[in-house]
Amino acid sequence: MFFKRVVFVILFFGMIPGRAVFAQSSERTLMLDEALELAKARNQEIVAAQKRWEEEKAKIAVIKSWPDPQLGVEFWGKNETWYDVSQTIPFPGKLSIKGEAQAHEAQRQMELYQAKGQEILQKVKAAYYGYFLARRQKELFEESVELSKHFSIVAENKYAINQTSQVDVLKAQLEYSKALNMLVTLGQDVEVAEAELNALLNQPPETPLGKPTEPPLPSLDVSYPELEKIALEKRPELLAAQHHVNHMQAELSSARTEFLPDTMVQYSRRTFSDSEGQDDNIVMVKFNVPLWFWKQGSMVKAARQAKEGADAELQATETMTRADLKTVLVKAQTARRLVELYRTSVIPQAETALRAASVGYESGTAEFLDVVDSQRSWLEFQVEYFQALAQYWSYLAGLERVVGTDLMTLQRQTKEARTS
Repeated sequence: MFFKRVVFVILFFGMIPGRAVFAQSSERTLMLDEALELAKARNQEIVAAQKRWEEEKAKIAVIKSWPDPQLGVEFWGKNETWYDVSQTIPFPGKLSIKGEAQAHEAQRQMELYQAKGQEILQKVKAAYYGYFLARRQKELFEESVELSKHFSIVAENKYAINQTSQVDVLKAQLEYSKALNMLVTLGQDVEVAEAELNALLNQPPETPLGKPTEPPLPSLDVSYPELEKIALEKRPELLAAQHHVNHMQAELSSARTEFLPDTMVQYSRRTFSDSEGQDDNIVMVKFNVPLWFWKQGSMVKAARQAKEGADAELQATETMTRADLKTVLVKAQTARRLVELYRTSVIPQAETALRAASVGYESGTAEFLDVVDSQRSWLEFQVEYFQALAQYWSYLAGLERVVGTDLMTLQRQTKEARTS
């Protein structure tokens, strides 16, 4: 009996978070920073956003350039030939305004590229913590299987000496079988989580990732007004919306310049193949006349509507930023309180209850049902603890996306600003 209790204590204390001593494994460790760097280098959504930005940036020089000149040759009979070169010169300021509009569009795409990068990194963090949670849940149930197996053996030994009923033996075997079946489902969850993370890293679903590390529990010592100020200044989606407004304003100005005439300059030289005629030069200047003014008026109206739409989009993005920030901040604070509660109160109490029920059952002072309930509660609280921890880090990643900067760096800068 003493040997059995020693075995149980060794098994039980090996499951307590922070005090676990697991068997050494040759499996490599996958750090979060490593996963983030792989995503930056390989994720094709980030690459596509970068190419859209580079495409729009390359268009600036094209839009600001004059139209191509035209060269012509005219044959008038056998003796007379005309050589022409002409160039259309846009009204002064037209091309610079168009270039300004395209520059804002390029800046908008650059901010959207930054936003896409932050979105993917947030997804990688969430997938990483989901992968960690799936594996940790599987480990917890593997430990629970060992406990169930131990209790099943204890029940069989007690039944052999008429200290318990056959019902307890069957219950113990049933709990053991249920735990084994649950391991199969949890193994599938690990494979799914691994495939999701591999997809974000642009790798085949079955690529081995390694063992994720348990995230720490950093504090969240930053207020909503401080986060709101930074978010309104740095969130890429907001900056992209602002550049879209500037782009539409420049497009409106460009539409108004369509009422101004462009100039076409042409130089012609006439030559003769015999001595009957004398070569001469001709210079011609032409202006296009925007006579059909309703066309330009429609362009201005369309540009004005687009500008008003961009203003509304910017205001909506600001409103949504404040709402997202408040929502994610509250969820993060709640998740952290839950983690602290499980660490300091719930899990220690569940461990104590399980230990007491196990010792009581082996000594004959407790029923087997007490052991089952205590084990289930202990396992449930362990799973909820790691779920809350993973959720907390996922919310922190969500905050970083809304704010537009690294949260730990921002928190350190905020503390320095408060003390200065």
